[in-house]
Amino acid sequence: MRTNPGWIVAVTSIALSGCGEQLSGSYADDDGVTSYAFATNGRVTISVLGANVDAEYRLDGDKVLVSSAQGTIVLTRREDHLYGPMGLELKRQNQGE
Repeated sequence: MRTNPGWIVAVTSIALSGCGEQLSGSYADDDGVTSYAFATNGRVTISVLGANVDAEYRLDGDKVLVSSAQGTIVLTRREDHLYGPMGLELKRQNQGE
């Protein structure tokens, strides 16, 4: 029985496409008003002025699409920062912060 190597590569590529990169850790603005706590399971907790909202996220290149019952927000990743609408700038927080 002969195996087609192209078929094996295609199946492997499809299987690995579900293992996308995930975010983890917390990002917050300088004033401590807004923070996003990302988990590797695609979940994120958004905190604004002490109110928490649970949401889901997915990555699309340098974009982070965060979806909740309130809608979807698109953040742009650049190094250790996330940028969003209306001048939102979140910086990755150290584990000890």
